[in-house]
Amino acid sequence: MPGTVKFEKILYRPQPYPDNHTDTELFLSSLRRNKNLRLYTLGECSYQGQFPLQQLCCTASFILLHLLNPTVSDGVLLVMTAVTIVSYLAVVGFSLHQLKTVTLLSGFLFGMAPIIESLTRTISDDTIYAMVTVGLLVNFAIQNYTPLPADYMSTCVSLNAAIFSAVCLASRLDNVNSVLLTMIVAILFYGILPIIRDRFRDRALPLTGLLVLSTVCLAALVSAVFVLPLCAVVVVCLVLVPLVFVRLQRHKDNIFGPWDEAALKDIGCSRNIYSE
Repeated sequence: MPGTVKFEKILYRPQPYPDNHTDTELFLSSLRRNKNLRLYTLGECSYQGQFPLQQLCCTASFILLHLLNPTVSDGVLLVMTAVTIVSYLAVVGFSLHQLKTVTLLSGFLFGMAPIIESLTRTISDDTIYAMVTVGLLVNFAIQNYTPLPADYMSTCVSLNAAIFSAVCLASRLDNVNSVLLTMIVAILFYGILPIIRDRFRDRALPLTGLLVLSTVCLAALVSAVFVLPLCAVVVVCLVLVPLVFVRLQRHKDNIFGPWDEAALKDIGCSRNIYSE
């Protein structure tokens, strides 16, 4: 009878139990809570909060530069172009292939500037600014702030959304030099700075300080009203959000047991076993 025979988790011996039988004691004996749990400190969370803050500073600086709409001379344009090209080559490495890529993209951008200037003249300002807002939100939301790939984040889509927003804003300017400057700044902020951020993740404090300081200075040039919200964003990213995350860690309650799917482990094979 099932009540007199102790259940065993085996298949090679007949037992008086149905196939879907679950023994309560044996089943719950393998229960584990918060297995391999890693608790993060406030300092670690604040350090990781720098990277979304850097992206926010780039977006704020980009918008503030558009609001300033400075008169761009040919000399300023050439300097910004040279800074962008040198930064790109310094990050990815100088080679003939990269030099060809830079030359091709620069020529394409300078050639497309007059077209971008008049691209959205038939579209209302409200529609343009709505598309810019959506594009920048998409850029911030799906930008990968970690050194590891993530399924729900895409650097390519994020970059395309930022360039789309830059094209929309540049098409509202009244001269070719301003259009070129807007596009170059967008490439510098959204194309090159993320690469620099990933390369120097362990030494991110100088870059974060530079971006925050430059953004606050630009905000002060546009209007002193923007300075206080920017300071509030810095506090939220570096203090408030990490503090809430650290406090919420006490509520973690992950359970592990025999109901979990089997996970294959890397056995460290250094060669292809099928090649022999």
